[in-house]
Amino acid sequence: MEEKVEFEKTVSSIEEYLSEVFNAASNLKNNAIKNEVIFFRGNSNKDFEIIPSIARDRKFSCDISILNEERNLIETAKYRLPKIFHNDLYPIDLLALLQHYGIPTRLLDITSNPLVALYFACQDLSIDGEVIVFVDNQSDIANYPIINAIADSYKFAFTTSEDLSMFYSKILIQPYFIEQKYSLEFCGDEKQGGRWIQECCEKPMFVHAQENSTRQKLQQGKYILFPNHIVEGNGGPYFEKVIHPIPKEEKYIKKRILIPDGAKKEILNKLEVLGISESTLFADNIDTVCRTIAEDAKKRTLN
Repeated sequence: MEEKVEFEKTVSSIEEYLSEVFNAASNLKNNAIKNEVIFFRGNSNKDFEIIPSIARDRKFSCDISILNEERNLIETAKYRLPKIFHNDLYPIDLLALLQHYGIPTRLLDITSNPLVALYFACQDLSIDGEVIVFVDNQSDIANYPIINAIADSYKFAFTTSEDLSMFYSKILIQPYFIEQKYSLEFCGDEKQGGRWIQECCEKPMFVHAQENSTRQKLQQGKYILFPNHIVEGNGGPYFEKVIHPIPKEEKYIKKRILIPDGAKKEILNKLEVLGISESTLFADNIDTVCRTIAEDAKKRTLN
C-alpha cells in the first residue's frame, strides 16, 4: 500500500527534509510503461515563480523585456566568444553553456541532488524558502530533436507570434531533425505538424545537456526548457512572444517543501559538514574558492 504524500510540508532540519524526499521517492512508478524520476529546484524565496530568467517581468507579448533580446544575447555571445559558444554545439548544449556563464536563457536550473536544492533554498536568511520536487518519466528525457527545436526557436520568430505550422516546416530541415525527418512524415502536412509541436509542448521539458563545466557536474545539474506560450488562433495554434511560469499546482510537481527563514542558518551549517557549500558547488570559480579560504581563516582567528 502506497503511503500518501502530502503536497506541501514545512521542515526545519535536514533530517525532516530527507524524510520528505524519501517519502516522495517511495511513490515513484517504475514499470515497463513508466520509469519515473524526481528532480529538485531550490528557491530562496517561496514566492518565486517557476520561470526562467529570460522570461521574468513579462506578462503579455506586447511587454518590453529581456525576452525581446534573446536572439541578440545569443548571437552576440557567439560572435564575441566563438571558441566557447561555437557553431558545433547543439542548440540545447549552447543554451546550457550560456546559462552557466550568466546569459539569461529559457532554461531553468534543476538538480537530481536534493541536498544541492536545499542549499539554494536556504540562501536568503530573511525569508522562507522552498524546494520544489518534480516528477518526470525518464523515457521522455532523450527526445532531443524537439528539445533542440525549442532551444533554437529564437531563430525562427521575428514578430510577436509564430504559427506552429510554419515553425514545424522550418525545424524539419534543421540538422538535428535529420534522423527523425522521415519518421515524422506521419504528420501529413504542416498543419498536422503544428499540432504535433503543440502536443510536445503541453508538459514541462526536463532535459539533460552536455556536462561542459565542472560546476554542472558538481551540482548534478539538469534543466527545464520553456517553450513560448501557445495560443489557439483562427488559423491554428501559434507561439506567442511570452513564456508563462509553471503553476505550483501543476500535476508534474509532486511536492513543495517549505524551509522557514529561522531554520536556514543551521541547515546550511549541517550541509557544509555533508560537503555541500559554496566552495564545493562553485569549485570552478577561483574568486569564490579564494574568498571562502579567506573567510575560513577569519573564522579561525575569532575562535
